[in-house]
Amino acid sequence: MGILVMSDSHGLVREVEQVVKRHSVDLIFHCGDFCVDHTRAPFSGMKLVRGNCDTTKAVPTEAMTKWRDLNILQTHGHLFGVKSSLLRLHYRAEETGANVVLFGHSHLPVCGVERDILFVNPGSLQMPRGFEVPTYALIEQNESSAEKVEVSVAYYDVRGNLVTQLGGNYSLRR
Repeated sequence: MGILVMSDSHGLVREVEQVVKRHSVDLIFHCGDFCVDHTRAPFSGMKLVRGNCDTTKAVPTEAMTKWRDLNILQTHGHLFGVKSSLLRLHYRAEETGANVVLFGHSHLPVCGVERDILFVNPGSLQMPRGFEVPTYALIEQNESSAEKVEVSVAYYDVRGNLVTQLGGNYSLRR
């Protein structure tokens, strides 16, 4: 089992429910701009962070989660200028000890490792930018050793079809 990551659904409920029902996972992360009542299903069962279009103050702007051998920093990204650079977000990951960063805001699916930190933007379920279809991501931890953790990231379109151009296998510091 793994974790499901989505972002920038901007009011979609039916599509989010379909994505959630499609996959059996340990945790579900939404990286902000959900733009609906966060207490309603399926959002009430997710780890949420507030995006720039979310109005509730009851949801934090960032969160840390420990899952297996991963220390996950989750944020929307607007407070870190992710449309210009991931540098400020990288500094925040180092400050928090994260080896995985989940973020949104740009609506652009991004996945890559920089200095042993995996950065994952699942894209947008509502309004993709820089990619032709709405996307979300699944992350699985594969093998781990005393020093490294092997992780795979797969992207899917909103209908559940694997997007082969995105994702991959990555080795991270423990």
